Amino acid sequence: MKPILTISFLFVLASCGVDGALRQATLTGQCAAADVACSRRHPQAPLAVGARFYPDVAVDIAGNTTPALRLESAAPDIVAIEGGALVARRPGASAVLISTDDGSIVDFIHVWVAPATHMTLARRDGERLAGTLGLVVGEDLTIIPSLWNDSQRLSGSTDVTWTTNHEGPVAILQDGSGDRRRLRARAAGKATITAAVGDVTASLDVEVVP
Repeated sequence: MKPILTISFLFVLASCGVDGALRQATLTGQCAAADVACSRRHPQAPLAVGARFYPDVAVDIAGNTTPALRLESAAPDIVAIEGGALVARRPGASAVLISTDDGSIVDFIHVWVAPATHMTLARRDGERLAGTLGLVVGEDLTIIPSLWNDSQRLSGSTDVTWTTNHEGPVAILQDGSGDRRRLRARAAGKATITAAVGDVTASLDVEVVP
């Protein structure tokens, strides 16, 4: 008979996570505890269709060395496993199995996927942006998009397309993430910044002053 392993399974995220059905696993995401701008901080919510969730796996087994773990989806057409990431394919739910290399199941967790109905933009500290944003020439501001299904914020990292109707006043810079961007005020003027994921968009009016 194979020994029963008691495993604490962590996907490093804020202070809380999702317990597995067998109470031997907990899921959080690859974010520093103080990084409120991280788009992968909310494994409790469904993943947005097209989003990726990157787990960071750590185990704590008293009196044993750490086993090699792997993830497997019961419905890969809904939630696929690619390069260690959970990839949301279409709306629905799938069990994600956590097992050792010899096939022993440690735990399983159900992951939901939902379509995005709208998007919001926020500062790095999480404060939502609305109306016209004023910047001074030379000022930088990081903005983070969030996808929602009605009133529920969705999880995961998505590839967001960023555009502007006027490139002179504001530069849209990469910020090391597929979704968030850093705005740099370059010259006095007005511009509208638009973020899009498929047909879901959000816009922000920016006015730059000298």
